[in-house]
Amino acid sequence: MVIMRKNIIIAFALIFAFASPSGAKSKTLASFIDKVSSSLVSFEYSFTMQTSRSSAKMTGAGDVRVQDNAFVLNGNGLEVWCDGSFRWTVDRLAEEALVETVEESADVYATNPALMITSVDSAFEEASFGTSKFQGKVVDASVLTPLNKGKYSMDIAQLKLFFKSGTTELVGAEVKLNDGSVSEFIIKDFTFSDRMETKESFRFDEKTLDDSYVVTDLR
Repeated sequence: MVIMRKNIIIAFALIFAFASPSGAKSKTLASFIDKVSSSLVSFEYSFTMQTSRSSAKMTGAGDVRVQDNAFVLNGNGLEVWCDGSFRWTVDRLAEEALVETVEESADVYATNPALMITSVDSAFEEASFGTSKFQGKVVDASVLTPLNKGKYSMDIAQLKLFFKSGTTELVGAEVKLNDGSVSEFIIKDFTFSDRMETKESFRFDEKTLDDSYVVTDLR
């Protein structure tokens, strides 16, 4: 479960969690960041990860809700709930659950997509912005490079965000890691909604797990 958990969360984290570049930004990216910071964001995603060491591809799909430093992710048989303070990872098939404290470290910035979304001017800078193609369609593309300093040090070489032409609707992303691995994400039904007043809906109700579950509580 742990290996799958890391694959799914890290993969999602690389979708657009780092859309918080430092310095000058294109109008599209700046507007996108502003909307994310003031909205409840939801979308569906699918991804393909091609590693540099193998011809095999890792694929997955799921859906996400994000607000500030909280999120709920459902993907590849796992549920991940995070209210910003604690993270619950639930594997229904294996009947396992893991509860962790969210700490401010390099690891959490690689595994908490919501936190990176709201870390404006901290992790990346926009190297370029222009027209590109994604999934056979003309899109606007923002190319980001990591600052890689302090707690934001990461194993990412480049991140591309693809927006529906002329809008702030995210339709995809491409991630290149330092080891040469490349991941492509297709995003559907990207929606900005009114914010929720509390984070209650991002907290997992542990009482819903019966005695058959093995629960590892690291809080």
